[in-house]
Amino acid sequence: MTDARATALEDLRTTLTGTLVLPADAEYDAARSPWNLSVDQRPAAVATPADVADVQAILAAAASAGLGVTTQPNGHGATDDLDGVILIRPSAFDELTVDVEGRTLRVGAGVNWGAALQALDGTGLVGLAGSNPEVNVVGLALNGGHSMFSRSFGLTARSIAAVELVDAAGEVRRVSDADDAELIWALRGGGGAFGVVTAIELELFPADAIFGGGLVFPSESAVPVISAAFALARDVPELGLDIGMMQFPDLDVMPPHLRGRVVASVGIVHLGDEATGRAHAERLLAVAEPIANSLTVFTVGQLAAVAAEPTDPMPTADFGASIGSDDDAFAAEFVEAFIAGAAHGLTRAGFRAMGGATAEELGAELSAVGAVHAPLVLSSGVLLMNPALDPDAALQPLRDLAARHAAQGGVPTMLGAGPLSLVYPPAVLDRLTAVKQRVDPTGLIRSNRAIRG
Repeated sequence: MTDARATALEDLRTTLTGTLVLPADAEYDAARSPWNLSVDQRPAAVATPADVADVQAILAAAASAGLGVTTQPNGHGATDDLDGVILIRPSAFDELTVDVEGRTLRVGAGVNWGAALQALDGTGLVGLAGSNPEVNVVGLALNGGHSMFSRSFGLTARSIAAVELVDAAGEVRRVSDADDAELIWALRGGGGAFGVVTAIELELFPADAIFGGGLVFPSESAVPVISAAFALARDVPELGLDIGMMQFPDLDVMPPHLRGRVVASVGIVHLGDEATGRAHAERLLAVAEPIANSLTVFTVGQLAAVAAEPTDPMPTADFGASIGSDDDAFAAEFVEAFIAGAAHGLTRAGFRAMGGATAEELGAELSAVGAVHAPLVLSSGVLLMNPALDPDAALQPLRDLAARHAAQGGVPTMLGAGPLSLVYPPAVLDRLTAVKQRVDPTGLIRSNRAIRG
């Protein structure tokens, strides 16, 4: 870092109400740490602004010093390309308001879905939340977002009603369809390249009753169970389904019935009465006897229990893809590929069933993330706790599978790291580029996902 930049950052630190951590500080490593601990990101500084005025000061200082600015609430979607970039952690922006009558959720940029869902308990409303309570509300929405409610109500980005941000010129803006239709179009799925978001307002949806949970089956039953789950997804397009396989580590901390095992799993979320939800689940239970069954009536605040994902940062290697097949033959191919990858350390691989409202055409004027016509979106990962593991060998069978059954389009948040060009067609990329050039011509604000690679 040049002396001029170092001086600019030291000057910035003295002006902020919040904090600024620099590489020489003892707390730098903890401050820069991402969600995926295998990513070694080294920003020029890590800022935790206390208010909008701090955000404006950070942007002004970065512009004058020739630095960039990016935002990572929890470190999801991290990149190791942060040289010359100030990393913003918006944890102080913790506003959370539910307007039951207006069916809107307003949250600050530091709020996670776990807190938002707890606030929705008892309202009879749901938001299009992610499956992990530690996922940030703003981050999920800006990058497309898929929810177990999405087959009923659409992708999370489409539920954005308004966004409050500080733009590259330091102007505080509230953006909606009425204020700037083109910018709100870009914010609905185009990521964080268009401003430093401080708050967001999302549409909420009615859901008086929720039934679901997780079913875990032995690997011997994986092919028929996954085939039955694919068929269920085709037949009930509003049913939330997460279908996949997992390899549990052979560790003492694991439950005895899961320790060291490869299993098939199906997560189910039904918006409606218990009897109908159980009838859907019976189609799977008739195929094989589960080794774990958590099906129950639950509230929206308990949604995270369906997936029961880890909530602590960890080192992983990830791969995602849109998949164009969902028949019995594909189910068998998938199980074979997972078992081949598991021999090299593959930890998990799962499909979110698409269709339903996710496949509805909304029109290009509303949202950068469009209809998803692939029946499935795959996400997978290798837990990198053992340095001897070769993540490429573990993921290669799934990469080969995805190549044989490739589909166009998808949801950025479901496809791991990489540019938006992996999922969006050229016309959308051109339009996003035009919006970026208009609101940030110097490229001051960086997104964790570039528009083009």
